[in-house]
Amino acid sequence: MLQPNNSPTILILDLDGVLITTPPWKQDMIATDGYSEFNKICVQQLNRLLKAHLFEIWLSSSRRKSQSLSFFKQLFSNRGVHTPLTGMLPISQDHQSRKQEIEFFLEQKSPVHFLIIDDDKSLNGLAPQLKSQLILTSYLKGFDEEKRIEALKKLSLSL
Repeated sequence: MLQPNNSPTILILDLDGVLITTPPWKQDMIATDGYSEFNKICVQQLNRLLKAHLFEIWLSSSRRKSQSLSFFKQLFSNRGVHTPLTGMLPISQDHQSRKQEIEFFLEQKSPVHFLIIDDDKSLNGLAPQLKSQLILTSYLKGFDEEKRIEALKKLSLSL
């Protein structure tokens, strides 16, 4: 299911509550590389989505504020995510909330197709045309099969 002109869909991807599903009341499980473990089932579901569609992945996680793009590219590779990161949403003092960062990013990029995968409930406040492309995950479940199917349905409707 590739886009008609093979142009990639922008995928705005969070980590906590999407690929990292450690309950907030517990300390993160740390992998052998010294960083928080990714939920293997969530990575598997993300890879199934990435195999079905052409994406540019842009990291929106607040964790991007403490690590470099090269760090996250290597981390995603080490964790078996099959599509490399393209970039990270810009960090701006003027756009401090996730909602504002995403709105600003999409305004600047003006993508034809995009998808947002995040657990941040404040994103319910996005404008309808942006919210229609939101896959809102549950912190403890992350990007599971149900959310992957929801993403595929949104992608086929937006093409």
